[in-house]
Order: sequence, then C-alpha cells, then structure tokens
Amino acid sequence: MIRLKVTHSSEKRRPNIRLLPSFGLIFVAMSANATALEDRSYQQDTMAQEDEWDMGEWEVEEDKPYQFTGFAELAAGRRVSSDSLLGTDTTLSDARVQFSFDYDLSQSRLSITTDAYYDGVKDEFRLQVREAAWQGNLSSLGEWGKRFDLKLGQQVLTWGTGDYVFLNDLFAKDFQSFFAGRDDEYLKAPSLSAKLSGFFDAFNVDFVVTPEFTPDNFINGDYFSFFSPLAGQQVAPAFDVESALQPSSPEYALRLYKSIDATEFAFYAYKGFHKSPNSFNDAFLPSFSALNVYGASAITTLGPGLVNAEFAYYDSKHDADGSNPLIPNSQTRYLLSYEQELVTNLTGSVQWYAERTQDYDEQLQSSLTPEFETSRTRIWLTQRLTYRALQQTLSINAFHFYSTSDDDGYFKLTSDYSPVDSWRLSAGLNLFYGDKAYTFFGQFEDASNAFIRFRYFY
Repeated sequence: MIRLKVTHSSEKRRPNIRLLPSFGLIFVAMSANATALEDRSYQQDTMAQEDEWDMGEWEVEEDKPYQFTGFAELAAGRRVSSDSLLGTDTTLSDARVQFSFDYDLSQSRLSITTDAYYDGVKDEFRLQVREAAWQGNLSSLGEWGKRFDLKLGQQVLTWGTGDYVFLNDLFAKDFQSFFAGRDDEYLKAPSLSAKLSGFFDAFNVDFVVTPEFTPDNFINGDYFSFFSPLAGQQVAPAFDVESALQPSSPEYALRLYKSIDATEFAFYAYKGFHKSPNSFNDAFLPSFSALNVYGASAITTLGPGLVNAEFAYYDSKHDADGSNPLIPNSQTRYLLSYEQELVTNLTGSVQWYAERTQDYDEQLQSSLTPEFETSRTRIWLTQRLTYRALQQTLSINAFHFYSTSDDDGYFKLTSDYSPVDSWRLSAGLNLFYGDKAYTFFGQFEDASNAFIRFRYFY
C-alpha cells in the first residue's frame, strides 16, 4: 500500500518506537513492541492564511513489509551479603544488545530476535536466539485449514493463570536470570518447537511439540549456591547434567480452552520430563525423570476484579508408588488468586498456592535424608502491589512470596522509569529469607541482591 505524507516546510517528525513491560506474568512478565503513532495534524492560524499556507514537499512512503527494532542495555547487581562459596559478590554484570526483525509475507510472518551480550559474572560472551520462527495460517490446505495457525522454530511459550507461579506451564524457564534481576521477559527461556493452534465453535486448541527436551536454566552454582540434601550443606559446584543423562524423547503439551460468557476455561496435558534435575541415577548423578501432567484452570470476573483457579496433577512416571528416594513423588498442585484495582493507579493481587506430595509416608520411610524432607503439603501465599505514577512513566512493583509451611520467603521489588520512548531505567531488590537452610527460599538467603538496569531502545 502507498500512503502520502505532507510535511510542513522542512520539519519532519520520526515515529517513536518503544518496548513496554508487561506485568502480571504467569511467568512471567514479557516485553512487547509498541510503535507510537506520528502526529500529522496541522492547524491554520486564521482562515486568511489558508491560501498562503505552503504545502511544502509531498513525500511518498511505501509501507515496508519488514521492521527492525531492538535495544542496548547495561545491567549490574551485587549481593546484599557475601556468599563464602562464591568468589564474587557480583550477581549481574551484563552488556547486552538485542536485534529484532519481522518480515510480513502475504499470509504469514517471519520473526527473529537475537540477544548478544557479555556476562561479566562468568566472564564470557553469549548469543541467545530468543525467536527465529515462521508463523502463518494454513488456509492453503483448503477451507478446513483456515481454522489453524502454525508457528515453527525457536520461540518463547507460556500459558496458565498464575503470577510467578507455574502449574500447567511446563515450558522452559530461566531462574538464574530471574533471581539475578534481569528483565522479567528473561524468566521465560526459548525452545525449538512447533505450535499448532486451532479455532472452533466448540473450543480452541493449542498443541506444542518440542522435538528435543529443553530444560530450565536452573540454579546450578554458577551465580548462586544452593542446599544439597546429599551433602547436608550449601554447595556451589557449577554443575550441569551429562548429555548421556539428558532425555532424548520429545515433549508434548496440549491446551483446550473455551470462553463462556465472562469465564475462560482451560484444560491441559503434558508429556515429558521434570524441567530441573531433581532426580538422581544409581550413581547419584543428577538427571531428569519422566513426568506427565494433567490440569485445568478457570478465570472470571468477581466484583471489581478477576479471580482464577488452577489445578495440576504431577504424575511421576518413574516412581509410581513413591518408594524410590532418588525420584520425586507424584504431587497435586492448587492455585487460587484474586486481583483488582485498589485505588486509582494502584493494583493489588493475592495468591494461595499449595502442593501436596502423594505417598508421603513411603517417601519418609525410604528417604536418604529424612531430616531435610519438607512437609507433606507446602503452601505459598503471594501478594503483589503495582503502582503507576507520573502519567504512567513510573511503575513500581512489590511482589512477596511467603511459605506458611516452610517459614521462608522471597521479596522482589522492581521500579521502572521511562519518561520518553527511547530509554528506560530500572532498579530493584531480590531478598530471600528463612530459618532453615534446606527450605526452598531459605537456601538462597546469601543470594539476596540489589540491581540496576539502563535500556536504550532503537
């Protein structure tokens, strides 16, 4: 399509390009590109000036089928207190550049997003392809194909209803980035997958196949130490799982969803493996055990806010009766949450999350380290407050996890200031606490840190 743009005299304006943060992640909070519209209105001072108005030059612009965007970012973070197992108090030291390219074809799109950055904590340069995918409708297959969309390639995937709490979302995550203070978009890690989406009157469906198992970027001693029940103490071995112990089978994920009036219902299924190596083989080497997950969720309005509920059953395929101490037992997981605007520009939410271990008595009897076993039912309460001010250019997020069963917690405070479209300044805290070194959040007490980031968009 061709459009005509009139420029008055010699003055020309350029459109602003901005990446806006998206809060309330299932995950995750994720960034999205937004292009500010260019103001093309011109006002005449008087009717008499109309004939004298210089139309200037006529500029012909052709809508381009492609777009380049990206940003450059510097980020730094340091521990609040030292960790004797690690040789540095630095938790974040990034110099990053992201390049995004979108190309619109006649009925599909090509998207590429690549991060190139220097990780000062590990003193190495890294390249991460976050997206390199083709997405389009299958209308070329006939009338039936118009109901399907397909996305092939490297991509970031997410679903579910939780806020930083994941039940039926078994897609890869990056907890090292999350705890270090990188942007929330990096909580979700990419995977090489095929996603088929179908749209029908009765229901909609998403089906994802990941041919090669993609684990989480889990805490492994690179940036933060962790508690090892087998060693009985905090460790920082900087380990990885041997390739021979990594699964060779694909992962499959399914979601069926349907909106009825103001309520969206969804049903989930997953066939794959635990995403973090919380299992051991006979030689006590970390590995990933087989896992099937079945679940459901619902989200609807309630009064002035939104309420959601989610359920998941984790079927540990390699430990059906819970008697193998080297493999996690099956679990049932539950989530209830509510969110509403409390006053103007202030939004609050609460979540209740519980995971109940199956065959718990058998687990205690067979455990190699019964003194470090957690409760049969672990409960988290979370609270989030989000405040926006200065005409939405300042955003402050306070998120708190607290476990009533483990008596530990995690407080995450972030603030983002972006008075213009071209840059954003962010800062925050990650604070962990707990009475016991072996509980989930208690083990990271020495990982507490403060961080700051500056991002320039282009």
